[in-house]
Amino acid sequence: MHPIERLRYVARSGWGGPASLGAEAAYALAELAEQEPAALLTACRRLLERNPGCGPLWWVCARVLCAGDAWAEAAHCARLLEDDPTEQLLEVELYGLRAVRHGGVGEVASADVVVVAADVIGPAGMVIDAGDRGLLEAARAVGTDIWVSGGVGRVLPARLWQAMSVRLQSPPRPSRTAASSWFDPVASSAVVDLQAVRKVAGPTGVHESPFSVSHPDCPEPPELVARW
Repeated sequence: MHPIERLRYVARSGWGGPASLGAEAAYALAELAEQEPAALLTACRRLLERNPGCGPLWWVCARVLCAGDAWAEAAHCARLLEDDPTEQLLEVELYGLRAVRHGGVGEVASADVVVVAADVIGPAGMVIDAGDRGLLEAARAVGTDIWVSGGVGRVLPARLWQAMSVRLQSPPRPSRTAASSWFDPVASSAVVDLQAVRKVAGPTGVHESPFSVSHPDCPEPPELVARW
């Protein structure tokens, strides 16, 4: 499969979580960097148009576009996403605590910690699955501690967060596939603030929220910050 076709497949997919999409995109971008390096920017923009709320895609694209060796950086990003230790580190930190990831007010009120998964985390908020908004609101209402499960590529710097927010509010270009056959990642996402978020889990451990959000590990390429 040509890397462009592979990237189109990734862009249209609704089968994978953020890490899976990011890793698949990274491998495809590595192939593209070898065969058609001039097409990297356009490919990255198309990926982000279709999946604007996927933090790892922004992270991969930003790092690849700013790298001296795009192929090596894309392959490195894929490995980091596939070997992400965040969930294991989070489970260690949660040992002995009653943690819930789903449920109503009753379950939330009896828990020590509510864990919400984030697709993107930025200085002004985070992107979560729309179905988790009620869980977050319940935790805030009863005062249960809120921890966020992030992971590799989830924390974006301020300018990328702003660009992502703009893209998330803009409808994607029409798909060439039938409307009934593709998943809409924008409709399934919700942007919420970081109010009452106590800790954020990432690949370096579980940290207090301000520390985690202030330490992104990707650049802010102007090609992705500007409107296109």
